[in-house]
Amino acid sequence: MITQIFLLGAGLVLLIRPDWLAGISEGRRRRRLAALNAGATEAFFEEKRALETYPARRSSLGLTRLLGGVIVLTMLALLLLPL
Repeated sequence: MITQIFLLGAGLVLLIRPDWLAGISEGRRRRRLAALNAGATEAFFEEKRALETYPARRSSLGLTRLLGGVIVLTMLALLLLPL
């Protein structure tokens, strides 16, 4: 029961604010790029070039919202229907 409630909340967050996760990813990307520009060592070959060339993906917001909707519907079904 607690798992269903937790997943229902997570699904609502994904459904209502799918850009929240993308914002976290973009923030991490900007901080890492700033650290590399300040002289930090690269974690893998050409990390700085990869961060500069390939921006964070924001095109998957629709898929994130769809996933949140599926999770919400599934958890509501599990909570409301007797098993």
